[in-house]
Amino acid sequence: MAMPLAADHNLTIRLFPERSELEGRDRIHIHGSPKGPLHLSISPRVHLLSIRIDGRDHPYTFRRGRLALSPNPNLSPLTVDLDIHYTCRFDDPAPVRPLNADNPGFGVSGTISPAGTFILAGAGWYPRLADARESFDLRVEGPADTVAVTTGRAVDIAHTGKRTVSRWQIDNPLEGLSLSAGPYVVDRRSGHGTTAATFLFPENRHLSPRYLEASLDYLKRYSDLFGAYPFDGFSVVENFFPTGYGFPAYTLIGGRVLRLPFIPHTSLPHEIVHNWWGNGVLVDSASGNWCEGLASYTADYLNKANQSSDAAMDYRRQALRNFSSLVSPESDFPLNRFRSRTDPVTKAVGYDKAAMVFHMLHQKLGDAAFWNALRDLYRQFLFQHASWQDLQKIFERQAGRPLEAFFRQWVDRPGAPQIQLKGTRQIAGDGSYRTIGRIVQEKPYYDVTIDLVVETGEGPIKQAVRLSTGQTAFDIPSRTKPRALVADPDYHLFRRLSPQEMPPTVNTLKGSSAPVAVVARRMGRFGRPLAGQLARAMGLGSIRIVDETDFDPAEAAGNDLLFIGLPAQPTLAQWLPRNLELAPGSFQAGGQRFNDSTDVLFFVARHPDHSKNIVSLIHPLSPEAAGSATVKIPHYGRYSYLAFSDGRNRIKGTWEVKRSPLMVRWETATRP
Repeated sequence: MAMPLAADHNLTIRLFPERSELEGRDRIHIHGSPKGPLHLSISPRVHLLSIRIDGRDHPYTFRRGRLALSPNPNLSPLTVDLDIHYTCRFDDPAPVRPLNADNPGFGVSGTISPAGTFILAGAGWYPRLADARESFDLRVEGPADTVAVTTGRAVDIAHTGKRTVSRWQIDNPLEGLSLSAGPYVVDRRSGHGTTAATFLFPENRHLSPRYLEASLDYLKRYSDLFGAYPFDGFSVVENFFPTGYGFPAYTLIGGRVLRLPFIPHTSLPHEIVHNWWGNGVLVDSASGNWCEGLASYTADYLNKANQSSDAAMDYRRQALRNFSSLVSPESDFPLNRFRSRTDPVTKAVGYDKAAMVFHMLHQKLGDAAFWNALRDLYRQFLFQHASWQDLQKIFERQAGRPLEAFFRQWVDRPGAPQIQLKGTRQIAGDGSYRTIGRIVQEKPYYDVTIDLVVETGEGPIKQAVRLSTGQTAFDIPSRTKPRALVADPDYHLFRRLSPQEMPPTVNTLKGSSAPVAVVARRMGRFGRPLAGQLARAMGLGSIRIVDETDFDPAEAAGNDLLFIGLPAQPTLAQWLPRNLELAPGSFQAGGQRFNDSTDVLFFVARHPDHSKNIVSLIHPLSPEAAGSATVKIPHYGRYSYLAFSDGRNRIKGTWEVKRSPLMVRWETATRP
């Protein structure tokens, strides 16, 4: 009878940060019934020093990261001891203060340096045996006080002379092991049946108590909601460059980010919940990555819902705005093709749209069926791969009805419904009123239900209307005269917003296909470098930079504009918002006046003459002030205007939306 293939690794890694290298020695006890030769994967950059089987040198082939061995074919089941000795260099450049953070990994798969070590599982820093269950007894040796962290159970940290040895036991490496190392100070706290730990650089150790307390609280919350936490403990680990990774049993966050006061309440719960969705229940990514949307919904959205109904509505509205401003019909794609976040478009689809899909499913099924389905998903697929199709079956079982149409519409199709009100009017009767009209949606049609709310002097009247064709009539009675009619006032339906519903924001500029940067004359030689820096920070792959003196105002038709500095030409200056006071050495925003050399204003507004286009401007009061603000502006995607002083945000705001194709207002009604 064939025995499953297993590999027990006794792995020792020695780190040499000064030359960006590691030396590995992996003694692997292999047992089971292989199907042909043994195949192991390891980085193609590896230099193999020796390979021995049962104490003897053994022939092998090594090509493009694939190591092939042919042990004695007469041994069945096979039991061999494989010894692999190798070195490898990992020196991907790690950004310390990157301009653009849309790709959370910055393309770094492995780097070893005096500042720290960061190596992803896919970098191939250790041998992996194909089609085998693997376990690891891992020792990582580094310079004095260099502590290593990976998935698993921390066995010991020993300081011996000029070296520090970290030992980890990993019984189930799941999708592979990543490795981090640095001069960590380790703190631990137990509670609610588990242990939380922090691995922080000395200068950030004071942050440990808040992260330990928050981690234990979230671990209990999600254990109660989904099922018992699946790992031995959870750790918050500091990285030497800005990342936000969630690995099994730990999260890796850059030091600058860790110091932000809101991270324990925003990013941390998102990464913790990934231990249920993504690291506990694994993703069958062949049919799309569902876990980012589910983590966003059950962590980010749930936190807002626990705060207030207004905070939850604001989250839903912002998800719709993100999608509508960042994802064009040309760049759109269905959820079953989402793999990971690499830019604003993939984030808006894989996180925002997917979170709204889970919200609509929650609305459709109700609390009991929705949360019971997630508990079933966790119980049935813990440490196994689940697909969107698997999720559909589990939700169907709890709902007691087919959900194929729902999943086909929202997971397999790109896009979102586009809806507006038409022909809306009031009809007065004998002591009563009727509000009638049509809801019109553009092709391709969606089968959805939308809330209509008539505001009257006696309070709101809600009616749910199902849409499946191009036009659907409605007729809503009321005892008093209607004051207003609003469709989907609470943003429960995922849809593409019209331009009228979306205030221009930083995200609008990030989603621009080909903006023109106009460098003001007064910016001098500083203007063009700043234009390029801001374009890179915003992730604008294509931007044309022109000087103010060479810019033809007629080009404003059909182009989004980014002004670098305050333009001198009256024709250009008249396009700037009237509610912001701007002068060469000062500005006023949010009721405050700014005139210090460290102050910077940035805004995005609708072009007054071309409503489909935007006008944006960065107005630094000195060349030095612009640099620190430029890095931060992309992180304020939901806002229309920002003011910075000495690199710190002082004012942020969003233009008010006053019109919408889903809103009709009449004169104020009086009681009869």
